[in-house]
Amino acid sequence: MGELSLFIQHLTFNIYNSHVSVPLFFALYCLEAGLFFIVVPWTRLWTLNPLLHSNAALTMLAGNPFLRGFVSGFGVVHLLIGIKDIIQISQARRQGRVE
Repeated sequence: MGELSLFIQHLTFNIYNSHVSVPLFFALYCLEAGLFFIVVPWTRLWTLNPLLHSNAALTMLAGNPFLRGFVSGFGVVHLLIGIKDIIQISQARRQGRVE
């Protein structure tokens, strides 16, 4: 019974381990920020934002589709970084090492 508990303890994923939790939370942040930056420039939240309409030049710039595309591209980069980090974490976990 003692060997089984040691085996289970070895296989469990300890989220409180800082070597695992920091990269995991960074990857989750990148995924969330990526989805946010991809979606928000094309919604009413972007067009009705009072911060973007405080100045006439800023209003014109915020309405520019090229700027919206740039922000969405920034989101794609975040999404790719998050996916890459999740893959690295899962591969390291499968190999039994902690990154």
